[in-house]
Amino acid sequence: MKILLKASFIFVLLTTLSSCLGGSNTSEKLDVEKDFKLFESKKFSIKVPDYLTETDDLNEDAEMQMQNMFRETYMIVMAESKADFDFASEILGMGSDSLSYAENYMDMQLESMTESFSYDVVKEKTTTVINDMPAMIVEANASIDGLNVSYIITTIESDHDIFYITCWTLTDRRDRYFPAFYQSVETIQQLEYDVESDDSGLQIDYDELLKELEQSAGE
Repeated sequence: MKILLKASFIFVLLTTLSSCLGGSNTSEKLDVEKDFKLFESKKFSIKVPDYLTETDDLNEDAEMQMQNMFRETYMIVMAESKADFDFASEILGMGSDSLSYAENYMDMQLESMTESFSYDVVKEKTTTVINDMPAMIVEANASIDGLNVSYIITTIESDHDIFYITCWTLTDRRDRYFPAFYQSVETIQQLEYDVESDDSGLQIDYDELLKELEQSAGE
């Protein structure tokens, strides 16, 4: 189940470059049309600040990994199939039918974070809509290896997937970079793709596995 396997990895990669770049914490004033570039994957598109560059060091399961190590700004996007999420939730007995996909996914990710390190939620879960998709946003602070880190965590329900976006920077640069992070999150769009031929999720015969689990439970 990718949801819990890949959640905690992204929160531990911050380098010791914090002493290399000082400067003002004044909020950036960026224009999405002029100062952002487009990233597209199979399932979504999103615009990110021009100063972010692609990397493969943040999380190998992410469909998008962006960073600027000198600014200490990082951003990833993951996509979890709703079918895989439903299956894994049933098997693990997690989630609630009374909650949306975005809220269930958020709750599971926050629980996974708790198992990895301590953090403080500084802005409680906020329900919103991003480009006609139900979404939930949380802001959190954590101290990791002596560094104070601030996160924007966003879960979004598309037609077939759950998008999970995490943006983070050093806490003393939060006010400077959070506005651009929010600008970026608000640009995400779901893309049409052949769901039947999608091979990015779990390659499991759900019905057969459920039968095997039920048989095992009865033995």
